[in-house]
Amino acid sequence: MVGFAVVGLGMGRNRSRMIQDTDGAELKIVVDLDETRLRDVSSELDVGGTTDLDAALDRDDVDVVLVMTPSGTHAELGIRAARAGKHVITTKPMDVSTEACDRLIAACDEAGVLCGVDYVSRYVDNNWRVAEAMRQGWLGKPILGEVRFKWFRAQSYFEASGGWRGTWKMDGGGSLANQGAHLLDVLCWFMGDAVSVYGEMAIMNHEIETEDIGLAIVNFESGAKGTIVGTTTFPASPYFSAEVHGTTGGVLIPDVLTGNVQIFGEGLEERLAAVENPLKNIVQDAVSAVERKTPLRVDGREGRRTVALLEAIYTSAREGGPINVGA
Repeated sequence: MVGFAVVGLGMGRNRSRMIQDTDGAELKIVVDLDETRLRDVSSELDVGGTTDLDAALDRDDVDVVLVMTPSGTHAELGIRAARAGKHVITTKPMDVSTEACDRLIAACDEAGVLCGVDYVSRYVDNNWRVAEAMRQGWLGKPILGEVRFKWFRAQSYFEASGGWRGTWKMDGGGSLANQGAHLLDVLCWFMGDAVSVYGEMAIMNHEIETEDIGLAIVNFESGAKGTIVGTTTFPASPYFSAEVHGTTGGVLIPDVLTGNVQIFGEGLEERLAAVENPLKNIVQDAVSAVERKTPLRVDGREGRRTVALLEAIYTSAREGGPINVGA
């Protein structure tokens, strides 16, 4: 059994349940500074809890630490876990800057432990199939990839939990960095490395530091183009979509979290149907990586790529022109 500690019981509450439902995984302890929330989760899941991270890191039966705290704390907490000899998985995004990502990657490398990022869209069957189709060239030469995430968030969402959301220091951005991180990851997963980007951002309907509308045009290493639209001002039911096409086929994914698809291209539907996805979530992924030494779906360097693209979009928006995406 692979032992897990979960730090931060907002999203971490769901991941704690996931650990308990996954073969080969065992939830050993949960950690949160909010004593009421800690008691609730500990009682619900019948597991020990603590407000002291070091108490969890000192346990010999903890192999993997899931860091599910505000974005700007991921590297700091992950580095502490790595130095204690624990494998580290953060929620998305990896942190709010590539500098922080680099520090976490270096700490994990030095300690000889895994470093990964939990992007749920990576485990959806049809998303996995589309990524494989792009890797195999089944859509021909890539031409265009698009992602759109149009959500609504009330002002109360940004004011909750101490008001960390919508800040540069702790959220790393707005709609692109928080909700949009999932689809920026999907776009780069499908299309490959971005080399340059032009971005714009605006605050239209919230009292926050960061954007509630973000737009970008991306140029990829392959020569393909990409577009990004993200907002938390959309007043109707949200959508979370991705589209890719090449010279011989295309795929529309109306919702990357469920992975329903529309497929265009001769024989492409049959090819995609034959692709099997062996992993269903980050906990299965971590168990496989620890026990069988398989690569994580999103390791630290892959997780850093989304943060680098975010930084480039924000820099472009501030400077008013296209810029190169940093290595």
